[in-house]
Amino acid sequence: MIDINLWQELAVFEKYGTLSKTAEELFISQPALSRSMNRLEEELGVTIFSRSKNKLTLNENGKLASEYAKEIIKYEENAISSIRAFDRKNRTISIGACAPMPLADITRSSNHFIFWVHYFI
Repeated sequence: MIDINLWQELAVFEKYGTLSKTAEELFISQPALSRSMNRLEEELGVTIFSRSKNKLTLNENGKLASEYAKEIIKYEENAISSIRAFDRKNRTISIGACAPMPLADITRSSNHFIFWVHYFI
């Protein structure tokens, strides 16, 4: 399985187009980024860059890989958001009452649950 950081680095490279700008944006060294991109190519089993003397650009494989990278990142963000929302939903209790006083005691004493209190007047 390919590390999500490699996909993120590829997506940022696709956005900025150079190793130096990508490394600067990600707050990592350029040699570390180069090693990561080499590792990504090894894991994919294909070349994703066209290399010339002092230039690195995405080839057709790399363009396709960067599109998948963006989708993978988006999918991961959605998964995390959905899981957190599900957890919040499982820890939320809604209580309705006609008199506010008993509910005031419950909301002050709860440390483990989120309460949505509805007063019916």
